[in-house]
Amino acid sequence: MTLAIIIIVLYWEDRNFYDLQDGKSVTVWKTFNNVSYVIPGRFYGVLPPANNFIESTNTNDLTVYFTSNLPKGFIFKSEHPVKVNNDNKNEFVFYDYNQNIKRFDDLLYIPQAKKNNDLKDSAELIDIFIEDNFALDKNGKKL
Repeated sequence: MTLAIIIIVLYWEDRNFYDLQDGKSVTVWKTFNNVSYVIPGRFYGVLPPANNFIESTNTNDLTVYFTSNLPKGFIFKSEHPVKVNNDNKNEFVFYDYNQNIKRFDDLLYIPQAKKNNDLKDSAELIDIFIEDNFALDKNGKKL
């Protein structure tokens, strides 16, 4: 009986790892109950993370930006409201793009940027489409 429950739980959950060439990565753990966790790095835990994650819906789209100016964090932009658990700021920090657009544009984009991928050399992005289970890098390459 217990084994059947474990198999059902694992079957109904979906975990994806999105890796950039520079070694940065994000785990998107889509669970039933319309809850997804966006976690820095590769997360293999059986239980939901205790800290440092973004909780979203299974239908949301997010963009995650990495920059060498913020080596222990990432900037995120979300299509829908999310819950951010950022309890351990010594480990990792999440920055909401919409909280300080001017500052983050200066950190991420080249002057007079016109497109989402007009990023500085020190920045990378991952466009995450949770519902569709895929992500793209700044060049539009599927991860």
